[in-house]
Amino acid sequence: MKKIKLIAAFTLIIIVCTTTNSICLDNQYNYGNDIWINNMSDNDLKVTIENVDLRKEKINVGKNYDASAIITMKVSNNGKYDVELSNIDIYPYQGGKETKYFVSTGKENITGFIGNIKSGESTTIKMGVTLFNAIDPIKLEMTNIEDITNEKVVKTINIK
Repeated sequence: MKKIKLIAAFTLIIIVCTTTNSICLDNQYNYGNDIWINNMSDNDLKVTIENVDLRKEKINVGKNYDASAIITMKVSNNGKYDVELSNIDIYPYQGGKETKYFVSTGKENITGFIGNIKSGESTTIKMGVTLFNAIDPIKLEMTNIEDITNEKVVKTINIK
């Protein structure tokens, strides 16, 4: 009986160890300010945050917010296929609460993730994010609806 319990415990330990190693190997890309988003294969899209323009004035986007930020990013397509930017879903958070993502076609040309990037090309994108305050960091959760694995990429941006 002790032998069966020992074999069961040993098998359980092996399963836990192999599962943990698989998860660790899957999260091998951590490039500081670079955000890698999958398209048809791993790491096709590289998003680099270039600037965060904090605006400490109240804004109303269906709800009142104390501030906003205009985030400038460079998006590069390193994959074989063209990428439709509107297929990238972005969910901003601040302090654990969901905020709003906005665009403006006025003089600042804050267009967000709209357009198409051909293979090997890059473009600069501006997007607006509403903020509850001008202190807490922003978390951007990004997913590409064309990605088979539905991987979510989370990037924290300090705004102080």
